Amino acid sequence: RIILWYIANVLSPWVQNDMYTTTSSMGDLLKKSITTWKGSSWRIHESNFQPAEMLGLTPGCINIAPCWFQQGHEVDFDDGFKPEVSATLKGERSLSMIMAMQRPALLASTTLWVMHPELYWASIATHLKLGRWSVDQGLRDMHRLLTHWASVYTGASIMCNHQSPDHQDPKCPPEAFDILTCIGGYWHAIMQLTNLGIELAYNPGVMVSYSGRLVRHGIRVDKGDHIVWAWFLWDSVHNYAHTPRPDYARYNPTIYNQADFTIYGTL
Repeated sequence: RIILWYIANVLSPWVQNDMYTTTSSMGDLLKKSITTWKGSSWRIHESNFQPAEMLGLTPGCINIAPCWFQQGHEVDFDDGFKPEVSATLKGERSLSMIMAMQRPALLASTTLWVMHPELYWASIATHLKLGRWSVDQGLRDMHRLLTHWASVYTGASIMCNHQSPDHQDPKCPPEAFDILTCIGGYWHAIMQLTNLGIELAYNPGVMVSYSGRLVRHGIRVDKGDHIVWAWFLWDSVHNYAHTPRPDYARYNPTIYNQADFTIYGTL
């Protein structure tokens, strides 16, 4: 089984620029996301953010999803809960936000197609089913957003100057790959995969993809601004669309030849 991919220096200047300008434009949403309440999730508690050094950046952590389940509504579909647009997209600039995300979204989708083709096509099927469902339900805003959503992923977490302690993501299918892309003005960071005993250099321009449900991961950047876009798939959304779950990606020497990786690494 393959549960981890690591690709250094993969983000082009154009993708990095899109991530920076789009994140900067979300400053008001990022600012509102941070809380001081002790009982809140570590993802949005103020203790896990550091001040921005560059003008125009705002620390915070938000989720962008055109069709998902709100917190606590993912388990039982018979209780009347249905997928909805994330709160961050319930505004006048929702369409412009997701269109600004299209180039990084396409990169994440293409990467998944290479890493796990079966999961890619299952996600395409889910997206199409949700599009038809939104039309049948008369959810015009959701349908419009799904039409312009360029990713096969359920959504993306947009994080700025956010510290992530070791954790796992139980809402993701174990066979799925989350994708993390990171940019910024920092020079050294380590991503720890504690239950695998692995530490990865987490430099600007990197892409790390892993099973968020199986791999315990954490990131800390002590100095410098950093922006992370984490693309995620949610089990509940695929289940709602009745999309069959694909098997794990598996290593196939006829496809993944070690000599090819050596050549690619020199390009």
